[in-house]
Amino acid sequence: MTERLIHNHSSSINGNQKLNLLFDANLLQSAFKEYASKDPKLQGNIYNGRYLIRPLAASDYDHGYVDLLRQLTECGKYSLEDFEKRFFDMKQCANTYYILIIEDLDSDKQIIGSTTLICEKKFIRQLGIRGRIEDVVVDHHYRGQQLGKLLIELLTKFAKEQCDCYKVSLECKDNLVGFYQQFGYDHEDQQNYLCQRFQK
Repeated sequence: MTERLIHNHSSSINGNQKLNLLFDANLLQSAFKEYASKDPKLQGNIYNGRYLIRPLAASDYDHGYVDLLRQLTECGKYSLEDFEKRFFDMKQCANTYYILIIEDLDSDKQIIGSTTLICEKKFIRQLGIRGRIEDVVVDHHYRGQQLGKLLIELLTKFAKEQCDCYKVSLECKDNLVGFYQQFGYDHEDQQNYLCQRFQK
């Protein structure tokens, strides 16, 4: 069953032929292979025989992506047209936005997990690139299956190897610091995160 799923669904994303993806799915192959060397439940781009890992698609508005984000924070209300406009605005910013999602193949292609890597181009550090991990969320019905770990490790590896980021940072609540420390994230000496919020 797993081999059939890998064949059918990887062919639908490789080369962005059938889905309009935010970025080229083939860029993920190195990260997939390294993760699979530690966790054999990842076969190709299928995890545990049922979870397809791929870039965000323009059609994911209809597969619960925005509802998933609402489990993380306020999203407001917007139409498919609004979603697609933002999607293509992001896609036009080459080598900047990488949104990775998990699709449950046993649940009508429902999106059940996601995280975002944003690559910020700099003039410092020899024209370096700084990565930011944001919007990490797994549907509450699917937690406890190591899916958040899967997303974080894949995008962190992707940021280092594919995007050549000199560092990757993230923001989290106090109770999640320990979770992210297991992936190598930690406080930097004499560094503080400050925020001025204009909307609640």
